[in-house]
Amino acid sequence: MAVAAAVIVAGVSSGGAEPAPGEATAAGGLPSGHPTVAVDQDEPATQGTEGDADEDGDADSGDDIAQLEERRRQDPGDVAVLLELGDAYFMAQRLQQAERAYTQARALAPDNAMAQVGLAMVWQAQGDSKQAESTLRAVIEDHPDDQDAHYSLAIVCFSTGRVDEAKEQWQTAAGIDPRSTTGRRSQSFVDLLEDQQSGAPSAN
Repeated sequence: MAVAAAVIVAGVSSGGAEPAPGEATAAGGLPSGHPTVAVDQDEPATQGTEGDADEDGDADSGDDIAQLEERRRQDPGDVAVLLELGDAYFMAQRLQQAERAYTQARALAPDNAMAQVGLAMVWQAQGDSKQAESTLRAVIEDHPDDQDAHYSLAIVCFSTGRVDEAKEQWQTAAGIDPRSTTGRRSQSFVDLLEDQQSGAPSAN
């Protein structure tokens, strides 16, 4: 799920420590190459941004969204298409449209964890961490092995300064499926935080 691989930078870093050996960091103290959703972010999200082609000629995001919108018009009840469209809108920072797509998906499939996680991350991006967290915790209660929900809850905890809780959630996500992309990203965050904590000066 694309949205679960996105981090919303909320002005909270992991402490400003030096990165692990060989590990550069992106904005917010995150590992280099990790996708972000932030207006002032230098690195684009991995699936592109809204609008016409940039200087490198990348118009894939707009093309993908147009194709998904056509598929939705053809079958408005296709939950999978709505989820894909929500992800595409989210990665293009079209948050209101992402929220509508996920809401429609949840209305059609109320127990769909992906729709709920998507909505939670939209709310997080809009600054409503409390609603995002409560939604993610509800998903985890119903689906304790949902890797995306644990990963996304870690993002919320991290963005609100609860680094230890974030680390715990990333550890859980990594343990669910260490070989998946989300599992590897989760472990990279755990490793980064542990390196930073081990390098922090001890209080006298």
